[in-house]
Amino acid sequence: MTRNGGRVHGPGRATLAGTTAQLLTGAALLGGAALAGLVFVHRPWPNRLDVWGDIALPASPSARWAQDLAHLGSLSVLIVGVAAVFVVGIWRDWVRAFACAAAPLAAVLVVQDVAKPLVGRHLGLAGPTSYPSGTVAAVAALVVAATLVVPALLRPLLAAMGMLAVVGVAAAVVVLRWHYPTDALGGMAVGAGAVLLVDALAHLPWALANGARNLGAGRPTAERRPVPA
Repeated sequence: MTRNGGRVHGPGRATLAGTTAQLLTGAALLGGAALAGLVFVHRPWPNRLDVWGDIALPASPSARWAQDLAHLGSLSVLIVGVAAVFVVGIWRDWVRAFACAAAPLAAVLVVQDVAKPLVGRHLGLAGPTSYPSGTVAAVAALVVAATLVVPALLRPLLAAMGMLAVVGVAAAVVVLRWHYPTDALGGMAVGAGAVLLVDALAHLPWALANGARNLGAGRPTAERRPVPA
């Protein structure tokens, strides 16, 4: 932790309220994705949302724009993005840099090696496993990680641009018929939730310490207590 002009840099600036909110948001996103996965174990066929999404986004497996957007979720882009997140983040908060670099990789690995085999949802009768979308999860995780590591002044702009990218990739994988629309939504939840949860857990010790310190600072000391008459 360092100080620059009175401003705290590093994990020491974590607040209990902010960390708790981030922790609960990440857990809610992952919990929602897991609950949907449980439903798809027993009902893997397309639901109404999938049907509506497929109608709104007609199939076009050769669409160039969709292929280009889907490439944002490739392994090569993921590796470059994780490296960039780490380099940017290490100068401001070393804990966040490690957490936000590790979480996108962990999210994609969990999707590919754990979630998809467990859910067992397939595109068609003999297609590949589809829930949740690893492509969308990778992009969503990178967007959230990048938003967390940049200075606060840049976060609204980066978040808005990142959301457009995530929505575009989600639309692309549906147009290419790589995934059902609900697969794409599940990928969003897993990618974003994993980064929020991992970062919050990594900062929790500092947040708890700051919360206890603030609580102690708010208590009156023996010298400040009124003396009974």
